[in-house]
Amino acid sequence: MRKIEREMIQAILDRRGWHKSNTMVKVHSPHHVEVLLHGNSIASYYSDGAGVLELRHCGWTTPTTKSRLNAILQFVTGSARVFQKDYDWFVTLPSGETVPFIDEVLV
Repeated sequence: MRKIEREMIQAILDRRGWHKSNTMVKVHSPHHVEVLLHGNSIASYYSDGAGVLELRHCGWTTPTTKSRLNAILQFVTGSARVFQKDYDWFVTLPSGETVPFIDEVLV
């Protein structure tokens, strides 16, 4: 995991706003944190109740987007991951199921 991603995860844990380079963490409430990459919302984490994680690539299927999403997935689930095969994106869910990552996935 990259240093910027460790700092991003720490900001999510601390529930504090943070930004560095092209990545930003916004805290909307104690239970809702959003991660932006180049101003695009790539993840929303709702830690109340079931702990829902919404992932988006916003049309930017880049290595940086994938790396940020994988850092968030590792933090939240410990097992899910985003990967690319033949130019298409997929998500392996905590259950082990693999689903296409069109533009938004709920974990």
